[in-house]
Parts: sequence; structure tokens; C-alpha cells
Amino acid sequence: MGDPGLFKLQFAPFSSALDVGFWHELTQKKLNEYRLDEAPKDIKGYYYNGDSAGLPARLTLEFSAFDMNAPTPAHCCPAVGTLYNTNTLESFKTADKKLLLEQAANEIWESIKSGAALENPVFLNKFLLLTFADLKKYHFYYWFCYPALCLPESIPLIQAPVGLDQRFSSKQIQALERAYDDLCQTEGVTALPYFLIKYDDNMVRVSLLKHYSDFFQGQRIK
Repeated sequence: MGDPGLFKLQFAPFSSALDVGFWHELTQKKLNEYRLDEAPKDIKGYYYNGDSAGLPARLTLEFSAFDMNAPTPAHCCPAVGTLYNTNTLESFKTADKKLLLEQAANEIWESIKSGAALENPVFLNKFLLLTFADLKKYHFYYWFCYPALCLPESIPLIQAPVGLDQRFSSKQIQALERAYDDLCQTEGVTALPYFLIKYDDNMVRVSLLKHYSDFFQGQRIK
């Protein structure tokens, strides 16, 4: 058994937020395109982690979820997922959720092993949405799932997490904000969920995950 005094690394769960526009668009898709087709469909959402402390990150799906090329709202991060829309309530209830979860987790793991997640970190934020739309009664049933990798052994943290203002000086925080904003501008986005960081007392630098090898090569800073 591990040291009970050590903190363990854990994944923070999302809180689902399905906009009414999503259900309207799903209804139109079901009537005009999907019909009886239960094949999985690619969908897209976004999340925002700038809420007050203690509130979970909200993963939102709206009318644009079915357009994989739709722009992500400002200061939000994209998340890709798979929609399984069933034709009956019974199919919804009896769907093998464990199997769907394992398949999604395997996709995340394969993207990590292949390096695809370094090139496009959005693959790390996959989700599942199982639905049944009763269009006669306008009742909608859904099951949201956010896969997370289960490691053989938990990863202990040798130190408890601390707030950025407890580790960085005000000068370093300002430098981090500038570096992050510059990187977002260079990439043509308003938010990046994953990035590399290195710093010393006088500077802070950030970069994309895919530049890991070059970014930390021969470094003498943290």
C-alpha cells in the first residue's frame, strides 16, 4: 500500500451542459438524415475552465455540435466525442456502456502511443453521448461519459498542489500570461488546454506539446 500521507493524481470530471439547441438539431438530424441509422456519429463540444474555484469544468454541446468544422467560442477549448443515438428506449437502456467506455479509452491510449495526441491534444478530451429521442412525446434521454485512463498503480504527488500565486511571483505570472497569449495568437486560437512551460526567476516560456523534445533540450531552468 502507498503512503497514506501522499496525495494521488486524479482526473477532474466534466459537468455536462446540453443546450436546447443541441436537442433541436438532433431532432432534425433524426428526422431528415439519421432516420433508423444507429451508427456512431462524430460530434464536437467545448469546455471552459475559468469559472469560480470549486465549480467543475462545463462541457457544452449546442446546435453546432454536429458540425466538426464549427468554430470554438472564444476562451473555450474544443472536445471531440461520439454520439450513439438509439431508435428505442429499450436499446438505450440495454446498451453496453462498459464496452463503449473501454473502446473510447482505448482510442485515447492509442493516440498517446502513436504520438497523435502530441500533434493534436484534442484527442485527449474525448467523450461519449448515448441518446434516445422520443419525438412523439418530445422526451430526450441521454447518458454522458468522459473516459479517463486507469493506470495500473496510482501516481502519488510528492507535494500537495498549490495555487499559481503561491509559486510564482507577480512578475512571473504576468510573463506567463503574455507568453500564453502570444502562443494562442500564433496558433490562431483563444485558448489552449495543453501546453509546455519552463521558467526561471526572470522569464517564462510556453510551447505546444509536439515541440517537447526541442523545447526542453539542454535546459537548465525549471
